[in-house]
Amino acid sequence: MIPAILIIEDEYALAAALSTVVRRLDATPVVAASGQGGIDKLGAQHFALVLLDVGLPDMSGLKVLEKAQSLPAPPPVVIITAHGTLDTALEARRLGAREYFLKPLDLAAVQRTIREVLMPAKVGPATGTIMIGASEPMQRVFAVIAQASGCDASVLLQGPPGSGKTLAAQVIHRHSGRANEPLVVFRADEWPAEGAEAALDDAIAKAGRGTLVIDEVGAFSRPLQAPLMHRLGDMKARLFSTASRGLTELREDLFYALAVLQVPLPPLTERTRDIPALAASFLGDHVLSAEALAALKAHAWPGNVRELKAAMTHAAAVCGGGTILPHHLPSSIVKSDEANHLEDMMKHSLAAWLDQKTTGADESMPAYDDLLETVESSMLETLLKRFENKPTRVAAALRMNRATLRRKLKED
Repeated sequence: MIPAILIIEDEYALAAALSTVVRRLDATPVVAASGQGGIDKLGAQHFALVLLDVGLPDMSGLKVLEKAQSLPAPPPVVIITAHGTLDTALEARRLGAREYFLKPLDLAAVQRTIREVLMPAKVGPATGTIMIGASEPMQRVFAVIAQASGCDASVLLQGPPGSGKTLAAQVIHRHSGRANEPLVVFRADEWPAEGAEAALDDAIAKAGRGTLVIDEVGAFSRPLQAPLMHRLGDMKARLFSTASRGLTELREDLFYALAVLQVPLPPLTERTRDIPALAASFLGDHVLSAEALAALKAHAWPGNVRELKAAMTHAAAVCGGGTILPHHLPSSIVKSDEANHLEDMMKHSLAAWLDQKTTGADESMPAYDDLLETVESSMLETLLKRFENKPTRVAAALRMNRATLRRKLKED
């Protein structure tokens, strides 16, 4: 009997592409363009697999997933979404989703998943989001965290200092089957060589059947890596490890034992879209001005999210009102030199204004000439006031053709 695969997707082009993939695997695609349409089809026949978009026109795809799981013989479900969040990923896993894909889809990966069609993922407990990230790099991190939460494999979390490795480890533990067991963190870089083995044994004992996090595992010297490798076979705890730098000095067998699943945490400069939400989470009742936000987006953030949190704590402490202005930020973020400061302020203000004007669908964005006209109009207005509303003086001072200036003033 030819298997049928239900595609619940309202984007015609994507539904057509998925149908082609399904046919390529000798299965029959059945398409529904709404959540209710998908539910109706699920009640009418059996499907070998469901490809389910979260963003449907009439309801969340997660509601459809819940309905599918209530069937006497629920089919495996693959979630598709354009706006992945940790809540969505964890809820999809909790409800039994087989896999979780972000748009734009890797159709080859989808095809591999359809071909395999295994049992639904392990159901985990439902809890709230404690990590923030709407940027694409963090959406991908959330997808991996959800995968790690539904299994018992060892996990290696890598990223620069302050990027959230320990927080991610806590999230995975709290959403795993060991959530009620201890989470013990052992910092590999805090112990001298002669005391590291005993300290590691103590940490393993405290972790019991819970989770042991070896923080900065790359700090283990080569002589200490062998004892760690020997202990892995007898450990009852699940093992997580973190690394802020490359692990070129780590034994190959130890690396593969630690890195069954890998969670790459991006630096803050690769996820600047998340800065407003992250900053707001650290500020409490305070709000950021557009200029202060522009300054935050322009900063290099060598300390990543940890540095941002410290900066927001500083700003909230020195701010006398409810709005954070650029001068409330640490001097490392806003330059103290006045000339550079004014130029930076202009750039930051312009960046904030452009963010506001160009946020949204491409077809709703203003034309470049319209943006330029607005900026030029404000600049000419300021200059005219400075030169007593005499265009001739403005043209002479700026070495500008007078006819060109008069034409621009008439256009305004």
